[in-house]
This record gives sequence, C-alpha cells and structure tokens, in this order.
Amino acid sequence: MMKKAIVAVSFGVGDIQVKERCLDALLADVREAFQDFEVYEAWTSSFLRKKMAREGYVYPSLEELLEELSEAGFADVVIMPTHLTPGEEFQRKIVPGAEAFSDRFGSLRVMEPVFTVKSAEDFAFLTGEVLGLSQLAEDEEMVFMGHGSPHQHNPAYELLQQYADSRGWQVHIGVVEPEDYPNKEDVLKRLTARGVRRVYLRPLLLAGGNHALHDLAGDEPESWKSVLHGAGFDVRCSTKGLGEYAAFRNLYVQKLKSIADLSFDNQKL
Repeated sequence: MMKKAIVAVSFGVGDIQVKERCLDALLADVREAFQDFEVYEAWTSSFLRKKMAREGYVYPSLEELLEELSEAGFADVVIMPTHLTPGEEFQRKIVPGAEAFSDRFGSLRVMEPVFTVKSAEDFAFLTGEVLGLSQLAEDEEMVFMGHGSPHQHNPAYELLQQYADSRGWQVHIGVVEPEDYPNKEDVLKRLTARGVRRVYLRPLLLAGGNHALHDLAGDEPESWKSVLHGAGFDVRCSTKGLGEYAAFRNLYVQKLKSIADLSFDNQKL
C-alpha cells in the first residue's frame, strides 16, 4: 500500500496554548477526516521555528519535511496551507518549496488557501454560521481584522467585504498591514459613515497570536481597540483565532477533500 501524507503548512504560532486551540484542533479534524493519510506539519516562519525550538518545540520547514517524507518512501503528498489567502507566504515559500520537490513523489499536490477567490461571489461557501454572526449582540456590528500584504494589495479582504455587503451582513473587514487596504483608517471611516456605535472586534486569522493580542486588543494607543475606543465606539473584543471554531475548521476539511479524494496516479504540480 502506498504511503500517503498530508502536510499542513502554517506561518507558525509563538504561543503553544494558542497553537493547541487553533492549529492542533485543525490537525485533529484533518486526521479524523483522512484516516488513510499520515498528517504532518511544517512552519514557514524561520523566526518562530527558532523561538519555539528554544522552548523545546521543534517544527520543520516545508523543505525539511518534504525531504524526510521522500526519504521515508511516501508516494503521495498533499500540501494544505493554513494561511487564509494566497499571499506572500504562500507565493514565496509554499509554492516554490513544493516545486522544488515535484519530482520526488509519485504525486505532489498543493491545496489553494481557503480564501482563494477571484470575485466576491467566490465567497459563496461562507455562511453567517461560519463567521460567527450569531455572537453579535443587539445593535452590534462585527469588525474583523485580517493580515493583509506588506508589499502588494491582497484583494481577498476587499472582495470579502463586497460579499458581506451583498448578503446584508453587519460585517466590516480590515487588515493590519498599514500599506494594504482596507486598513484600520478605512474601517474607521466606514463605521463612522454608517453611523455604527457598537462593535465586536475579532481577528480574521486562523490563530489568535500576537496580532490578535497586541494589534487588535492591546492597550497600546495604536491598537484597533484603542483607536476605536478613542473614536467613541463601544468596543467588545475577542482574541480567539478562527481555528477555535469547528465550523471554520471545516472549510479546510472540505477544500482538502477536493484535492485528497482525487486519483493520485501520475499527478504532479
């Protein structure tokens, strides 16, 4: 029987408890859904790999793990990025890393990130349940803080806003990268123009790590919470990553099924 592997590739998380609640929960779901695959994980952030190694937690890079799997005789490999969008980490690290090993396996496939879209309508797989809209209190609207791209515009967040608007959801999307948009200032202008007064601020991130704790909910003057408070909004915060919600984790399982259920005969990148 051919050996098959699913490789979950993440940026990484600097807090082991956050990792357990988000990334490890996702890995458990994947293992349950694909019991004929071995499931492994790799991290793209060398900084976080080094940080966690000093604390006794060792996570390989994608290339290191693919080398190990090749030497161990795995024939079929599916790479599952946990990054939400096909941004810089996906384009510059995951895709080239996979291409470098494309001739080392009988099959090597890369799943697109869950927020890979070309138009707002491509977000039709999202529901209010997946986004947790039932958590909103009366007269409250949801503000999501995603990551964005530091070097080029990442359109996924803009398109997600368009889709949320088309559904009539009380949802406002922004990104933490100040050079990308819609950024914090864009969200503030949107909320003000719409007369919103009460907001529930949440991370649009798989893991609620440093961005959630500091950029979103920190006490620093420039955090999203502080800026919104300062602008007169009634702000409620959550630092829970999306990976803590089973409905959101299921997006990965369903997308992975469209890759992993295919025939692996002579399938290459």
